[in-house]
Amino acid sequence: MGTATAMGPDIGKANAAATKIFKILEQPSEINALKMDKDSSKKRLNPADVKGKIEFKNVWFRYPTRKDDFVLKGLTLTINPNESVALVGESGCGKSTFVNLMMRFYDPNFGDVFLDGVNIKDYNLHDLRKAVSLVMQEPSIFNYSIQENMLYGKLDATNQEIINSSNLANCNEFIEKGSLEALDETASGLLAEMEKNKQVLTDLYG
Repeated sequence: MGTATAMGPDIGKANAAATKIFKILEQPSEINALKMDKDSSKKRLNPADVKGKIEFKNVWFRYPTRKDDFVLKGLTLTINPNESVALVGESGCGKSTFVNLMMRFYDPNFGDVFLDGVNIKDYNLHDLRKAVSLVMQEPSIFNYSIQENMLYGKLDATNQEIINSSNLANCNEFIEKGSLEALDETASGLLAEMEKNKQVLTDLYG
């Protein structure tokens, strides 16, 4: 009983922390990707058709946790197709915020963001995020193979597309040999691969 009583303060702290965590998790997102993907009124976007003109028009933005401090104050900027632009500044000046708004992780408090002359709010959200690539400074790697990690970027990518992406990213030097083996994706090639691994498939799926 004495030991249990001594743990009382820690239990109280844990209970308070858990309450805060669940409150955050249960907070509904203002940008619900799954719900928005079902909105048929949104404009579909084919990544192959994207020209790449980005426009920020009088954009004001503050994070929900810092409502008294605007990160962007009336930002107006145009980036034309085929231009390379570097955003430079001290920590907290809005470099990451620019990308967050472009990917629609957040929406501006005031002003609008355009891609190829169309307000990004009018695009299908899934299509928009397929058309805009984001490479983080410290990328997270899931506990799967490199191939499976790459598939998170495009779930329906073929094996050859994965290999091509690896080549473009200059990853082959540090990818372990054999982790991205070429696969004949013709009907006959896939059939031959299935026959070769028939026993494994049978063991897995009965």
